[in-house]
Amino acid sequence: KKVFYPVLFSQYNPSIIYGRHDSIPSLEQQLIIKKETGFWRDFGFGMTCQYRSDFINIGGFDLDIKGWGGEDVHLYRKYLHSNLIVVRTPVRGLFHLWHEKQCLDELTPEQYKMCMQSKAMNEASHGQLGMLVFKQEIETHLHRQKLSSKKT
Repeated sequence: KKVFYPVLFSQYNPSIIYGRHDSIPSLEQQLIIKKETGFWRDFGFGMTCQYRSDFINIGGFDLDIKGWGGEDVHLYRKYLHSNLIVVRTPVRGLFHLWHEKQCLDELTPEQYKMCMQSKAMNEASHGQLGMLVFKQEIETHLHRQKLSSKKT
Protein backbone atom coordinates (compact mmCIF):
# COMPACT_ATOMS: atom_id res chain seq x y z
CA LYS A 1 0.00 0.00 0.00
CA LYS A 2 2.97 2.35 0.47
CA VAL A 3 6.24 3.25 -1.24
CA PHE A 4 8.95 5.01 0.77
CA TYR A 5 11.22 7.68 -0.71
CA PRO A 6 13.49 9.03 2.03
CA VAL A 7 15.00 12.50 1.79
CA LEU A 8 18.73 12.07 2.45
CA PHE A 9 21.28 14.55 3.74
CA SER A 10 23.72 15.04 0.87
CA GLN A 11 27.36 15.83 1.62
CA TYR A 12 29.27 18.59 -0.14
CA ASN A 13 32.72 17.95 -1.61
CA PRO A 14 34.96 17.54 1.47
CA SER A 15 38.04 18.96 -0.28
CA ILE A 16 36.15 22.22 -0.86
CA ILE A 17 34.40 22.61 2.49
CA TYR A 18 37.28 21.46 4.69
CA GLY A 19 40.07 23.03 2.62
CA ARG A 20 43.37 21.22 2.28
CA HIS A 21 43.34 17.43 1.86
CA ASP A 22 45.33 16.94 5.08
CA SER A 23 42.60 18.68 7.11
CA ILE A 24 39.65 16.53 5.95
CA PRO A 25 38.12 14.72 8.94
CA SER A 26 37.40 11.00 8.89
CA LEU A 27 34.22 9.91 7.12
CA GLU A 28 32.53 9.23 10.48
CA GLN A 29 33.30 12.78 11.62
CA GLN A 30 31.88 14.16 8.37
CA LEU A 31 28.45 12.61 8.98
CA ILE A 32 26.98 15.69 10.63
CA ILE A 33 24.00 17.69 9.51
CA LYS A 34 24.94 21.36 9.12
CA LYS A 35 24.28 23.81 6.30
CA GLU A 36 28.05 24.12 5.76
CA THR A 37 28.50 20.37 5.21
CA GLY A 38 25.57 19.53 2.94
CA PHE A 39 21.88 19.88 2.15
CA TRP A 40 18.64 17.92 2.28
CA ARG A 41 18.43 16.17 -1.09
CA ASP A 42 14.73 16.73 -1.70
CA PHE A 43 15.11 16.36 -5.48
CA GLY A 44 16.71 12.90 -5.34
CA PHE A 45 14.56 9.85 -6.05
CA GLY A 46 17.20 7.13 -6.39
CA MET A 47 16.80 5.77 -2.86
CA THR A 48 13.53 3.98 -2.31
CA CYS A 49 11.94 1.12 -0.39
CA GLN A 50 9.16 -0.80 -2.09
CA TYR A 51 7.88 -4.29 -2.54
CA ARG A 52 9.24 -6.06 -5.58
CA SER A 53 5.68 -6.93 -6.61
CA ASP A 54 4.72 -3.21 -6.58
CA PHE A 55 7.79 -2.38 -8.68
CA ILE A 56 6.86 -5.05 -11.23
CA ASN A 57 3.14 -4.14 -11.25
CA ILE A 58 3.90 -0.45 -11.87
CA GLY A 59 6.10 -1.38 -14.85
CA GLY A 60 9.53 -0.90 -13.24
CA PHE A 61 12.15 1.40 -14.69
CA ASP A 62 11.75 2.88 -18.15
CA LEU A 63 14.35 0.82 -20.04
CA ASP A 64 14.27 3.26 -22.98
CA ILE A 65 16.20 5.81 -20.90
CA LYS A 66 19.90 5.47 -21.66
CA GLY A 67 22.74 7.10 -19.72
CA TRP A 68 22.55 9.25 -16.60
CA GLY A 69 19.36 10.36 -14.93
CA GLY A 70 15.64 10.33 -15.35
CA GLU A 71 14.74 6.70 -14.67
CA ASP A 72 14.28 7.27 -10.92
CA VAL A 73 12.10 10.37 -11.41
CA HIS A 74 10.01 8.54 -14.00
CA LEU A 75 9.42 5.65 -11.58
CA TYR A 76 8.56 8.08 -8.75
CA ARG A 77 5.97 9.83 -10.95
CA LYS A 78 4.40 6.48 -11.86
CA TYR A 79 3.96 5.77 -8.13
CA LEU A 80 2.44 9.22 -7.56
CA HIS A 81 -0.20 8.45 -10.19
CA SER A 82 -0.91 4.97 -8.81
CA ASN A 83 -3.19 3.86 -5.98
CA LEU A 84 -0.14 3.43 -3.70
CA ILE A 85 0.70 6.00 -1.03
CA VAL A 86 4.08 7.67 -1.53
CA VAL A 87 5.78 8.51 1.76
CA ARG A 88 8.53 11.11 1.53
CA THR A 89 10.32 12.44 4.60
CA PRO A 90 13.83 13.43 5.76
CA VAL A 91 15.73 10.68 7.58
CA ARG A 92 18.52 11.95 9.85
CA GLY A 93 20.56 8.76 9.67
CA LEU A 94 20.74 8.43 5.88
CA PHE A 95 23.47 10.26 3.99
CA HIS A 96 24.32 10.60 0.34
CA LEU A 97 28.11 10.50 0.46
CA TRP A 98 29.89 12.90 -1.84
CA HIS A 99 31.51 11.28 -4.85
CA GLU A 100 32.96 12.52 -8.11
CA LYS A 101 30.30 12.91 -10.79
CA GLN A 102 31.14 12.41 -14.47
CA CYS A 103 28.80 13.92 -17.05
CA LEU A 104 29.58 12.09 -20.28
CA ASP A 105 29.43 13.62 -23.77
CA GLU A 106 27.17 10.77 -24.94
CA LEU A 107 24.26 12.08 -22.82
CA THR A 108 21.38 13.89 -24.46
CA PRO A 109 21.48 17.70 -24.02
CA GLU A 110 18.72 17.46 -21.37
CA GLN A 111 20.50 14.67 -19.43
CA TYR A 112 23.82 16.51 -19.66
CA LYS A 113 22.26 19.71 -18.29
CA MET A 114 20.62 17.78 -15.41
CA CYS A 115 23.91 16.03 -14.66
CA MET A 116 25.87 19.30 -14.60
CA GLN A 117 23.25 20.95 -12.37
CA SER A 118 23.44 18.03 -9.97
CA LYS A 119 27.23 18.17 -10.05
CA ALA A 120 27.23 21.90 -9.25
CA MET A 121 24.76 21.55 -6.37
CA ASN A 122 26.84 18.82 -4.75
CA GLU A 123 30.19 20.62 -4.69
CA ALA A 124 29.52 23.23 -2.00
CA SER A 125 26.98 25.76 -0.78
CA HIS A 126 26.24 28.89 -2.80
CA GLY A 127 28.28 30.95 -0.33
CA GLN A 128 31.23 28.55 -0.34
CA LEU A 129 31.33 28.51 -4.16
CA GLY A 130 31.12 32.30 -4.18
CA MET A 131 34.14 32.52 -1.89
CA LEU A 132 36.08 30.35 -4.36
CA VAL A 133 35.06 32.55 -7.29
CA PHE A 134 36.07 35.73 -5.44
CA LYS A 135 39.18 34.26 -3.80
CA GLN A 136 41.61 36.51 -5.70
CA GLU A 137 39.55 39.62 -4.92
CA ILE A 138 39.45 38.71 -1.22
CA GLU A 139 43.20 38.02 -1.10
CA THR A 140 43.91 41.36 -2.81
CA HIS A 141 41.75 43.16 -0.25
CA LEU A 142 43.47 41.42 2.67
CA HIS A 143 46.88 42.28 1.21
CA ARG A 144 45.89 45.96 0.90
CA GLN A 145 44.58 45.96 4.46
CA LYS A 146 47.84 44.48 5.69
CA LEU A 147 49.86 47.13 3.84
CA SER A 148 47.73 50.02 5.13
CA SER A 149 47.96 48.77 8.73
CA LYS A 150 51.79 48.77 8.46
CA LYS A 151 51.72 52.45 7.40
CA THR A 152 49.85 53.48 10.55
